[in-house]
Amino acid sequence: MDSNVSQICGHLIDEVDCNGLVVVDDNEVDGNQLDMLNEGEILNEGVVGYVDNEEGCSGVVTTPNKDDGGTSVANEPFLNQQFETPEAAYEFYNVYGLAAGFGVRKDKTNKSKKILEVITRRFVCEREGLKNTKDKRHIGKEVKLRRSVREGCEAQLEIKKRKEKWVVTSFEPKHCHDLTSPTRRGMHRSHNKFVKNMVCKNLMEKLSDHGVKPCNIARVCTSASGGGSGVTANQVVSHLRVRRRNNMGQKAFLIARQFHEKQAEDPNFYFAMEMDDIGNLRSMFWADSRARNAYLTFADVIVFDVTYKTNRFLMPFAPFTGVNHHRQSTLFGCALLADEKEDTFTWLFQQWLKCMFGVAPGCIITDMDVAMRNAIRNVFPKTRHRFCSWHIHRHLIEHCAGMRDSESDFCKDYNRWFYKREMPDCEKEWENFVDKYGISENNWLAKMWELRSHWVPAYFRETFTAGMTSSSRSESINSFFDGYVNQNTTLPEFVKQYAKALADRRKKESEEDFRTKSSNAVLISRNKLEAQGGKCYTRTMFNIFQSEFKDSNDCWYDLLGENGNVTEYSVGLSDEEPWKWCKVVYEESDEGVKATCACAKFETVGILCKHIIRIMSLKRLSCIPERYILNRWTIGARFHVDGRVAICKDDNDEVTPVEKWYILSKCQRVVEVLESRKNCLQEDG
Repeated sequence: MDSNVSQICGHLIDEVDCNGLVVVDDNEVDGNQLDMLNEGEILNEGVVGYVDNEEGCSGVVTTPNKDDGGTSVANEPFLNQQFETPEAAYEFYNVYGLAAGFGVRKDKTNKSKKILEVITRRFVCEREGLKNTKDKRHIGKEVKLRRSVREGCEAQLEIKKRKEKWVVTSFEPKHCHDLTSPTRRGMHRSHNKFVKNMVCKNLMEKLSDHGVKPCNIARVCTSASGGGSGVTANQVVSHLRVRRRNNMGQKAFLIARQFHEKQAEDPNFYFAMEMDDIGNLRSMFWADSRARNAYLTFADVIVFDVTYKTNRFLMPFAPFTGVNHHRQSTLFGCALLADEKEDTFTWLFQQWLKCMFGVAPGCIITDMDVAMRNAIRNVFPKTRHRFCSWHIHRHLIEHCAGMRDSESDFCKDYNRWFYKREMPDCEKEWENFVDKYGISENNWLAKMWELRSHWVPAYFRETFTAGMTSSSRSESINSFFDGYVNQNTTLPEFVKQYAKALADRRKKESEEDFRTKSSNAVLISRNKLEAQGGKCYTRTMFNIFQSEFKDSNDCWYDLLGENGNVTEYSVGLSDEEPWKWCKVVYEESDEGVKATCACAKFETVGILCKHIIRIMSLKRLSCIPERYILNRWTIGARFHVDGRVAICKDDNDEVTPVEKWYILSKCQRVVEVLESRKNCLQEDG
C-alpha cells in the first residue's frame, strides 16, 4: 500500500522545493499532508479496493493489475454473510459495485418498535427506483429539470441485525442497465471517496486561501487521488460553500460591528443582514448617506449586475450602479448575496426600497436572469426593466448562427425590424421577418419576441436610460474593484476595501466638479443656444450637446405641414438619405415651446438632438426652454433640489420620509460647504 501512497504523492505536482512544500501556480501547499491518506480509501490502478479487517468484513475484493492482463473480478456478497457493522457492509458492497461497474446508494432502514433501534438496512444500485415527477411547476414556479439517473434497477443488498452481527438476508446481483466501463467506474458518486477525505478537504481549503481557482484546485486534487476518482470544480465549489456557511457566524459578528461603527460616524448609514434559520449570515446590503442622497438625484436609471465574485466565500457581489452628472459611474449601494434565487433578489430589492424611502428606480438594466426578472416585477411594478443589449447580442449569435451563415440577407432583415422607431412598424416588419425565415414558436427568437418590451428599442422610446443599453457600467465598476479586492478577501476586509474604493471613486467625481466649475466652455459660434448650454451643463455633457449643435448646422429640413400652432418638419443631415431623416413636431402655445423628434434622443438620453436644435435655430429661439435642460446633467445637480421631490408648503400637510430626508441632506451639504470655506479662509489667513 506504501507504493500506492507514493504514486498518489507523485501525481500531485511536478515540483517540490527544498522545504518539502509543493508548488501549485506559485501557491505553496504542505506536501506532508498527503502522507495522512487512509489506506482504505486509496483506489488506484491495479487495486480496486479493500475493507479494513478492523471494520469486521468477512470478504475481500481484489483485482489483478492491468499489467498482468487479467480481468477485474470481485467476490460477490452471499446470503448469511456476516459483518460487524452496517458501515462495513456498505463498504464491502460499494467496493463490489466498483469492481462490477455500478454506483451504490443507501436506501431505506427499519427500526424495531421494542428497542427503537435500526435492525434492517438496504443498499441499492444508484439507478434503483424512478424519478419523482412532483415539483413546483403546478404552482407557477419555474423548475430546472435535471436528467434522470433512475431506471428501476432492482439490484440490492439487504442486511439484518442478529444478536451482535449484521447478516445478509437478501442479495440481487442482476441489473437492468449497462454497467460502467472500467475506465469510468471511479466517477460514480459512491466511489469518488477522495473528495470526502479530510486530507482532500484541507488541501482544497489551503489552495483556495492562496487564491487558486476551483478548476485548478480540482486538477490538483485529482492528481492527489491517483487519477482514479477525479474531483470536479463543482465539488470544490460545493465544499467551499459549506465552509463559508460554517464560518459565517464569526464573520457576521465582525461585519455587524463594522456597520454599527459606521452608523456612529454617519447616522444615515443604512445596512441590512439576512440570516438563515440557524443564525448564519446569508446576504447583506449597505449604503451610506451620500449614496442615498445621490440616488434621489439620479434615480431615473440604475444598472444591476451579479456576475462578479470578489471574495473567498464566493458570494455574488451586487452593486447598484447609476450615472452622475458627469456621466461617470456612481455607486448607490452594494450587496453580497447568498445565491441568485428569486427569494434572495426579492429580499434585496425590498431592502433597497426601505433604504431609499420607497423611491423605486425609473428604469433598471440587468441581464436576462428569470429569478431577477420575477423579483423586479414583484417589488418594482412600475419600473421599466430593460435587458442588457450585450447579453442579447451574445445569445443572438449563439442561437441564430445557422441562419446567419445560410441566409445572406438575415442580418439586414433583422436590423430592419429591430431598429424601427415606432412599435406598429416594428411589429409589422417582425411579421414579415417571421414569414420569410419560417421562425417557429420554439425558436429562440420567437420566445424573445414575447419579451420584446424588455429589449426592443421601439418599446423604450419614452424611457430615460441616460443613453445606456447594457450593463457595461456595472462591469466597469467590477473591474475598478479589482484593484482593491480579490478571492482571498475576507468579508470584514471586503467592507473596508469597498469603503476605500468608494472614496477613490468619489474623489474623481469631486475632481471633475472642480474642473467644470473652474473653467469656461469654449464656444464655436455666437448662437445663444450654445452659450446657454455652456453655462448649464457639466464639461462632459456640454461636449455631447456641442456635438449635436455642430451637426445641426449641417442639417436640412423639409416642411411637412402646419396645423394651427403645430408645425411638422422632416430634418436630417445634408449627406444622409431622406429615409434616415427624422420627423420633428414643433408647437408654440401659452405654456411655452414643445418639440419632439422621432429619434427620441431627449427622451432617452436627456440632451436635445441636432434635429430639434436645427428647428429651434430656425425659429430664432434665444434660449433653450427650461424643460429641455435636465437638472441631472447640470453643474449644480448635486446641490439643487430636484423637481421630482415636492416639498409641502401647507402647515397641515404631512411631510413624507423622503421629503424629510431630502431637506436634511441638503442642510448637511450646506454645513459641509461652509466648513470647507471656513478651513480655506483659516489656511489663507
